[in-house]
Amino acid sequence: MKKRLVSIMLTAAICVSSLAGCGSKPQETTAPAPDAATEAPAAETGGDDAEAPAASGDKLTVAVSIRSMSSEYHMQYVAGAQAFIDSLPEGTAELQVLPCESNDDKQINDIKALIASKGDNMILFVDPNNAPNITSIAELCEEAGVYWVSAWNTPEGINPMSYKYWVAHQACDGVQQGYDLAVNIFDRFEEPGKGKILVLEGMLANTANVERMEGLNKALEEYPDIEVLDDQAGDWDTKKALSITETWLAKYDDIDGIWCASDDMALGVVQALKAKGLDKQVLVTGNDGTTDAVNAVESGEITVTIANNGWLQGGYGVAYAYAAKTGKLDPSSMKPEERMFYTNGIVITGDNVADYKKEYVDSTPVYDYEDLSFPVARPMDVK
Repeated sequence: MKKRLVSIMLTAAICVSSLAGCGSKPQETTAPAPDAATEAPAAETGGDDAEAPAASGDKLTVAVSIRSMSSEYHMQYVAGAQAFIDSLPEGTAELQVLPCESNDDKQINDIKALIASKGDNMILFVDPNNAPNITSIAELCEEAGVYWVSAWNTPEGINPMSYKYWVAHQACDGVQQGYDLAVNIFDRFEEPGKGKILVLEGMLANTANVERMEGLNKALEEYPDIEVLDDQAGDWDTKKALSITETWLAKYDDIDGIWCASDDMALGVVQALKAKGLDKQVLVTGNDGTTDAVNAVESGEITVTIANNGWLQGGYGVAYAYAAKTGKLDPSSMKPEERMFYTNGIVITGDNVADYKKEYVDSTPVYDYEDLSFPVARPMDVK
């Protein structure tokens, strides 16, 4: 898998360089399985847009807009998109990666430049740097006739149902993740279901944090003998998490667990616990499934993390856009629950970490991109 990601990163670097020349400044979660109403629609015969994208002789550009190529999770998106391309007949499509480096304007301008270069001979998968970017991206794609799929961030009231070319929106089920993290440590306490915890949130207004906290609170309602000693915002930052935990350890003597909303913060917590000789004694959660966190689960320093599975999200993200581009899907005939849905993450504990590494670290997961219902865990509430 490491060799695979290096190859993809080199390919991505070449693609980014070519864009600059175009003038740019540029155990699984237990969410319920989808029923018949949430499954993706069967393939349909397309209308005017059903022409094969490579009919002109040019390869279809499969673009992936991400926050950074240094993000392990976002590079899973890229690997998933490449896996989808590899599933097509040779010569059908090529990958273009657009890293915005956490800059909203750059994300929008890079997409705009690529559309100016490729026209509608492209599809797009986007993880918006911030939710407001969605509106600008939707307008650009609508005007150019570019089919696209988004992940994670979208403003309330803005969704695919108002657009022809915005095929679908997906995100991990953060509520389920927060719940699963909590239950996995509560049940492992010396006295199962009873203990004292500290809570380390991410950015307070961030959608993923809000949902994961909702899941934690759901678990706390089910476990009345769990006491929350304190709740702080670590802003997804390892150093801040380290500092907060050092303060906590100086204040509290009796701690059973520390619930963290992300792996980066969990790694800071582990550093602080190690300095006090408390690592592996205080149970710690993470979330995201980064390599360092997975290794920490294997060593017992982190009790549980959840991989968001960017391979699945990126691969099926472009698969949905491609199906619409080639006329196999008609977004206008899809139901809201088919166009906005949650995907499952992968709960990783000491019990299954070896199996996880074998499938997702030592090799690349393989999916059947013809089965568009596969990634759907449950529909989102359309607001």
